[in-house]
Amino acid sequence: MEQNSLSRALTGLLFLAALFFLNFTSRVIFSPLLPFIEEEMGLAHAQSGSFFFFISAGYFVAILSSGFVSARIGHKLTIVFSAIASGVVLFGLGFCTSLFTLRLTLFCLGLASGLYLPSGLVTISRIVAPAYLARGLAIHEIAPNLGFVAAPLLCEILLSFVSWQEVLAWLGIVLIGIGMTYGLSSHGSGERGKAPDLSASGFLLRMGAFWAMCLFFSLGICSTLGIYAMAPLFLVTDHGMDPQEANRLLAFSRTASIFIPLLGGWLGDRFGNRRVMGTVLLITGILTILMAMVGNGIWLMVFVVAQPLFAVCFFPSGFAVLSKLGPPEYGNLAVSLCIPFAFLLGGGVIPTLIGMIGDVASISLGFILAGVALTLGGCFSFFLTFKGENRGEM
Repeated sequence: MEQNSLSRALTGLLFLAALFFLNFTSRVIFSPLLPFIEEEMGLAHAQSGSFFFFISAGYFVAILSSGFVSARIGHKLTIVFSAIASGVVLFGLGFCTSLFTLRLTLFCLGLASGLYLPSGLVTISRIVAPAYLARGLAIHEIAPNLGFVAAPLLCEILLSFVSWQEVLAWLGIVLIGIGMTYGLSSHGSGERGKAPDLSASGFLLRMGAFWAMCLFFSLGICSTLGIYAMAPLFLVTDHGMDPQEANRLLAFSRTASIFIPLLGGWLGDRFGNRRVMGTVLLITGILTILMAMVGNGIWLMVFVVAQPLFAVCFFPSGFAVLSKLGPPEYGNLAVSLCIPFAFLLGGGVIPTLIGMIGDVASISLGFILAGVALTLGGCFSFFLTFKGENRGEM
């Protein structure tokens, strides 16, 4: 596919962003639903936090195997299949009546939704010129930030009329419809993916930069998805808010960060992606610690809003770096290997650990420990040198 300027690729980018928005919302919507699910099913914080572990475990398996799927049916059909399958699973979640079946179906949701990202990112790399890659990825990255805002607002509005099971069913129906529309459109890439082989995988697995990126992406996902996942319980149990008030604050905290990735992409192109990544992790870690240490009042709201404002700037630069690791002919391989580990740790294990700490002490303590890890990761990144960044910095 001929590489285009950013303006010529904008329509395709927006279509992919819409699919990514629904894909992402289908996973994060369980965060604002947790207080209601906990109460209805009588769950502990650790059991609730484990929801994100099972989603991330399915996501882990799907991204690792996505290269085999896209190699057989192509990137566009992989994206379509991911959307439709995710919608079907969301619809089926309404029929789960036990913790076991809920966890199993959440694992299937991770399997279905995880197929999207590698093919989506490769499609972007084919339609956007290299000089605009970080900014193209920043446009795509608006989608999850919009999902962070939409999920609690949708829950607050719809839960006044329907059950949490029906909220998931309606989201699934919309996801199926948009997936079919994309499949019938002229947008996307008919190119087939490259199934990973041992030689190419071994090349990446021997790179210290690859494992460093796994660590940094784990922390980046922790700073956004991991903290977001447990934030409603943090606000309800540690600060005494009612679930509706907590969801409104959660939505407001992410509103300001919807378009901030555009700034993050520009900063990465201008000052170097490694430098931006480290600075973002460092600042986000400090803000996470402060958010967990303050009491009720204006400062709590300030830090709840400020923390994601910086955290979302990580991903445009992070994906720009990750896309340059490994041989060019394996464009989706670095993503397929790095992202599953990062999601499993940052989006699954860490929320579960925060929930366990919440059962023993408080969720605030779990946030403090996560903030310390982010701060140390930001400091560590400044000591590493990667190859391939423009201007010779990576």
